Amino acid sequence: MTEQEPTPPQPAPEESLKADTPAPESPETASSAEAEEEIDLNHLFPEEGTDLNELFPEKEMRSLLKKVQRNKKDLGKMKDRFSDTFSEPDSD
Repeated sequence: MTEQEPTPPQPAPEESLKADTPAPESPETASSAEAEEEIDLNHLFPEEGTDLNELFPEKEMRSLLKKVQRNKKDLGKMKDRFSDTFSEPDSD
């Protein structure tokens, strides 16, 4: 009796092609993409005097500026937490 090593099943050529092609957008993905397109920079930066939506019409730039604004807020929160932590008197 000869022993044969089991070989793992090979994917069908159709399956490998499916993995290479992007999946069609679901309604959830499409709605989130539409929401990203309609970023109102004037709402995000109310202190600015100019129309930022006109100044930055590209959706990639608007998305980048939105992320920068969110990160700026997060950094402010972290700074406040660290300030509170280090300003507490030590009980040594």
